[in-house]
Amino acid sequence: MVSAVNQALDRLDQGFRVQREFTADAAHELRTPLSILRTRVDTLEDQRIAEALHQDIEAMSRIVGQLLDIAELDAFTIDPLELADARSVCAEVAEFIAPLALEQGREIALLGASRPVWVKGNAEMMKRAIRNLAENAIKHAPPGTVVEFIVEENGTVRVLDRGPGISEEERDLIFRRFWRRDRSQPGSTGLGLSIVQRIVELHSATIAVENRISGGAQFSIDFLAAEKAS
Repeated sequence: MVSAVNQALDRLDQGFRVQREFTADAAHELRTPLSILRTRVDTLEDQRIAEALHQDIEAMSRIVGQLLDIAELDAFTIDPLELADARSVCAEVAEFIAPLALEQGREIALLGASRPVWVKGNAEMMKRAIRNLAENAIKHAPPGTVVEFIVEENGTVRVLDRGPGISEEERDLIFRRFWRRDRSQPGSTGLGLSIVQRIVELHSATIAVENRISGGAQFSIDFLAAEKAS
């Protein structure tokens, strides 16, 4: 009986491994034709058409990137001794995301701790999680508003917006892979928040979402605090 169960688990694990490899391989294969498309679009004389096509290509590139993230995260492990400065991580994400926010009429603010906040975790993976939260916030925030990053000294990172908020019914659904509030909206895969949740799980951290009293949503990740790195 035990042997049969182990065999079934092995087959299940093999199935997941094959699925991860297929997702990663497919995403890698798509990168080359997308790069070729970018180059060819640049040669178009009609700049309006070129700009529209560039936006479509960037949306497809983001989907490919998220598929690669999913495949990588399913096999990724965090070194228990690894430390990261949460404030530095958020500062890098804020700097990276600011041009996108400004282009769409939003602003970015980095608030909270003024000194390094050391937590247990992988800085690159933390950046991916916080970047996904920031991009989600920019997407839902009205023009003329500020998307805030708040880093607390206990290791908590918050991303706040002034959008419509999230209903009680949707708070569990938003972290499911491929779930989207509006499936007619282009450029959305429903993968961003599921990537965030997976990264949070890998860090033995917790994530919470709530609506702000003044309007908008607040996502909070509680990373495990650590002593200052030597």
